[in-house]
Parts: sequence; C-alpha cells; structure tokens
Amino acid sequence: MKRINLLPQEERVKAARERGLIWAILILVALVVVLGLVYVKYNSDVSAKQDQLASIQAEQATVDAKIAELSPYAALQAQRTAMTETAKGIYQSSVPFSILLQELSLVIPENVRLATLTATVPPAILPGAAAAPAAAAGTADVSFSGQTEAHRDVAEFMTRLGLIPQLMNITLTSSAAAVATSTTITEGTAPTVASYTTFTVTAALRPYTTQPPTTTLQAGVAP
Repeated sequence: MKRINLLPQEERVKAARERGLIWAILILVALVVVLGLVYVKYNSDVSAKQDQLASIQAEQATVDAKIAELSPYAALQAQRTAMTETAKGIYQSSVPFSILLQELSLVIPENVRLATLTATVPPAILPGAAAAPAAAAGTADVSFSGQTEAHRDVAEFMTRLGLIPQLMNITLTSSAAAVATSTTITEGTAPTVASYTTFTVTAALRPYTTQPPTTTLQAGVAP
C-alpha cells in the first residue's frame, strides 16, 4: 500500500531541517569525544615523558656529584702523567758521561796516554733551554790532553773519536814534539833521551733532536 505524507510542505521542510541539525549535533559530539580521547592520550604521554626526564635529570645529578668528588684524583693523575713524561724526557736527554767514558776506553789507541780530560755541558742542551742550531766548528765542550809517540798517533786518536756518536766537530788544538831526558844515570852510561808528542784535541757534544723538558710544574696544577 502506498504511503502518503499528509503533512503540509512547510512542516516537511521543517522536519528535514531538524533532522539535519540533530545529525550535525551528533557529529559534533562525536568529534569532541574523539578530540577528548586524543588529548587524554597525549597528556598521558607527556606526563610519562616528564617523569622519564625527571629520572634522567636525577641520574645526571648523581653522576655530576661523583665527577665533582673524583675531579681532584683526575687532576692528580694528570699531574702524575705529566711528571712521568717529564722525567722520561730528562732521562732520555741526559748527557751520558759514563757511556762516553766507556766508549772512549774502547776506541783510544794503546800508545796514547791521556793526561787530562775536561767536559762541560753546553747551555743549549740543558733542560728548558731554547732550541739551538748545531754547534759551530771550534766549539769545545770536551777537551783531551795527553801524549803519544808520533803525530800519526794523534791523527788515529782523532779518527777513532769520530766513532763516538755523542761527539762532533773533533778538532786538533795543538800537537807538538817534546823531548824527555832520563834522570836515572848509571855509572859509565849516557843519559837516555826520548822524544814524544803532546797534543790537545777538542770536541763538541752533539745537540739533541728534541730539547729536554724542564721539571718546573705548570702554574695552576694542584700539588
């Protein structure tokens, strides 16, 4: 059976408008509910993140307190390391006179007799000295004086000195012939006359490739 709407046209339009308004209100209410749920979720996430941040900040504060407590020990360790490196550098750059004398005993010719040996450490290789160029010829840090039988023996001695790595610029300062007369005279014999050569040879100590450090601690480092 066919349905017939007996409402006037104006009432039908009004009813359709009311239904549209109800649907719009329902949609708006649903949207508000969805937005509310999203807000609640994100607010919960923010609270969780804030709690996590507070926990991390508390751990960071604990770590900072431990670092501040241990910082004096770190300064002592840094000072100890610096002193160890300084001591190692000074030891490695020390002038090894004992080794120099040992090497000299190995190279000196049998017929050469030393009367004096003098040595000084040049300022350029002292700890804390400014870097200096190689010593010029004629610089005398080590001086050898003695005697031998002939001038060729002096030349051999100088050649052998060149085998010692700590020495350089080996120079002959003087070499002169001398005569010695024996004071012991037996009856019926003439005095004994012997000739020999006196010499003086100088050399320079080879400078370091790296300057030795000083033992002075840097300012601001706690003892």
